[in-house]
Amino acid sequence: MSHSASQPVEPVNPAHPSAEHGRPAVVTAATAILGLLALLNVVNAILHLAAINTVLNHFRVRAVLAGVDPADLGPIETSLKTGLVISALAAVLAAIVLAILAWGVWQGSQVARVVTWVVCGLGIMLACCGISGATTLGTGNVTVQGGGDPSVTRGVQALVDSFPGWWAGLTGLSSAGQVLGYIATAVLLALPAANLFFSRKRALPPGADTPAAPPPTV
Repeated sequence: MSHSASQPVEPVNPAHPSAEHGRPAVVTAATAILGLLALLNVVNAILHLAAINTVLNHFRVRAVLAGVDPADLGPIETSLKTGLVISALAAVLAAIVLAILAWGVWQGSQVARVVTWVVCGLGIMLACCGISGATTLGTGNVTVQGGGDPSVTRGVQALVDSFPGWWAGLTGLSSAGQVLGYIATAVLLALPAANLFFSRKRALPPGADTPAAPPPTV
């Protein structure tokens, strides 16, 4: 009697069917764009924090020349610092969210894909607001509301005029880049190749996804 034993069968995890080889280029591109958007938000956060001292120094000079009441300088400076710090923190938070979504999309998570579409929609709206604000600030067409107090009105106008020229340009370019990036990401994740990739990732029902190796045959 002859005995023959089959070679052991390596366990296969069908929940992750050759992710490295089966990931389409559109998903890879969407992941890369999300990573770039996260990096762009980090750069924006740095620019917001770096602008505080520059704007404040210019503002103090302009406020004195404009005859702003010294009692009004403190609240205006506090508003500036608070606004820029909050914007920087929001940019850092956005960068973290985008980085997490990029990882989820790379792994083929359908949840990450859906959340990415939602984030893209919100990001486009916020970036359009950024473009509008940068355009308004760059052209100087800012309507200043001082609540009827001429000193406050002059102070706010002095603050607006204190932003450096590169601020509006970089903010506008960054916002425009974000709009394009969000649109591209949403479109790439909606293409047929991406649909197939994410559908395959959730095709198997939950349960044992590692079949046992067959026993040796005699």
